[in-house]
Amino acid sequence: MPIHKIKLLDEDTINKIAAGEVIERPASAVKELVENAIDAGASRISVEVEDGGKSLIRVTDDGCGMDREDLPLAFQKHATSKIRDAGDLENIHTLGFRGEALASIASVSRSVEVRTRPRGSISGTYLRMENGRVVETKDTGCAEGTSITVWDLFYNVPARRKHLKGQEAELVYITIAVTEIAIINYTIAFDLFSGKRLLFKSVKSANWEDVLLRILGLKTLKALTPLQAEGRGWHLVGAAGDPLSTRSSSDRIFIFVNGRPVVSKALSSALRDSYRNIIPLGKSPVAVLSLEISPELVDVNVHPAKREIRLLREEEITAALGRAVENALMVQAKEEIEPEHIPGREFAPPKATITPSHEQRTLPLEIGNEAEYAVSCAVSGPPVSPVSESAAQDEARNVRIVGQILDLYIVAESEQGLMLIDQHAAAERIRFERLREKYRHRNIKQELAVPIALELSPSELIMMESWQETLSDIGFDIAPFGGNTVSVRSVPALGRRLENPDAVHDILRDLFSRGKVSPASTNREDILKLLACKGSIKSGKKLSMTEMQKILDDLFRCQNPLTCPHGRPVMIVMDQGHLERLFARR
Repeated sequence: MPIHKIKLLDEDTINKIAAGEVIERPASAVKELVENAIDAGASRISVEVEDGGKSLIRVTDDGCGMDREDLPLAFQKHATSKIRDAGDLENIHTLGFRGEALASIASVSRSVEVRTRPRGSISGTYLRMENGRVVETKDTGCAEGTSITVWDLFYNVPARRKHLKGQEAELVYITIAVTEIAIINYTIAFDLFSGKRLLFKSVKSANWEDVLLRILGLKTLKALTPLQAEGRGWHLVGAAGDPLSTRSSSDRIFIFVNGRPVVSKALSSALRDSYRNIIPLGKSPVAVLSLEISPELVDVNVHPAKREIRLLREEEITAALGRAVENALMVQAKEEIEPEHIPGREFAPPKATITPSHEQRTLPLEIGNEAEYAVSCAVSGPPVSPVSESAAQDEARNVRIVGQILDLYIVAESEQGLMLIDQHAAAERIRFERLREKYRHRNIKQELAVPIALELSPSELIMMESWQETLSDIGFDIAPFGGNTVSVRSVPALGRRLENPDAVHDILRDLFSRGKVSPASTNREDILKLLACKGSIKSGKKLSMTEMQKILDDLFRCQNPLTCPHGRPVMIVMDQGHLERLFARR
């Protein structure tokens, strides 16, 4: 291998390397441009994108603007108005400070156009860049503030562009970035458009409740309890959700440090530890945390995108956060015990009901600790049965149930010997075969007597639009109901427990997490497996003898009672010979 001499890289190569670190995807460019607008003192910021930000990004603000002399400098590498020397790195009060975002964006875009006018100036300045170089500058008439348009991001970095996701997925990333910034910058009004479609809008407000209402919905917002803590050089404020307002992922934990959205493992862990033994395993709480800390106590320069931070007094702050969250949870518990003393408290609306003609013989969907096993339901459609009803009952009668161990395994005795049945795997197999049969007979839809009103986040609304055809095919009937609310009029035939709004929301989130609509993500067998798993009883559920017998009766009617839909064994049998060998009797 030949040895090459060391040489300095040219400016274009340097900018593209830097862009690879700072600008990961269109949402990264949007974030950098919005943060520049915030630092410019904007009171209104509008974001427009097309093709998920791949073909066009435009960010317009009413901030301080730039004059003609400063504008070209803004696109020079490490040119910034926010710090003067290395000493200022210990005292950062702005979101941006490195002076590399605009240069990085311009180096990986086909064209960048800027229209800007300082406050009080008669005219503004227009600048156009192509391939990272200024090709035109002139005076122009424009509103006070700045508007930056980016065309064809990553056009000259095919490897990066190739690995971007589909339009809907990239749009979700952009929506998350804008809404996250809007929470902490509630004194600024935000608009987000995809083409002419408004995805998100917030108004200038005195607190973050208006933005949280638009993102979380009224029910979740009302379940938040304020918290605060402080120490020397830092002050923490926020809100913690009640134990019933949980998510299957951590996408509703918002953490801000000095007004910057960040990822902090220390703060996240302290928050989750406070909910230990309160919320179900695998669930995540809803919370908003804002830490204001002296700049010398935090290092924001440890990640290219400034997403991760280091805290100097980490143990002190996390301990205080844990106590604050625990106090908030105690307040919530007291409010639940004495609701009559809480002015304006809103109780949960009555659950929707299923019309009798559409009741299903299915296992109930487990929601928190409300799981119940339906022993008798009206039958809709023919049962899935590879053997006759009487034969299946005879086979089940030949099995004597002994009991349940570990709140997971049914212990039984048969002619073959000792049987251990995984109750979750068995329930999953039963539900899957019934769902599959209903889907084949186009009888999977379960009408609701009273529609469910569901509040979705802006990013979920985007996914809803692309998933609408698939959702309809598997039994959902969902229509817009104004704002971020949708009306759910029918659901897959999972049983009575799916009348719960949280259960419906959980299933939608799990489906949307499969990504953009494609043959792989919308494979019907895989979706039915997901629905069967969500609706089945879980480990930790104590069962009566009647309930266990019902599981065995239904299991022996299945076409494949030996494995769950994912291929795991449902039961194992140890014959007399095996047991005797275990006890050294032979």
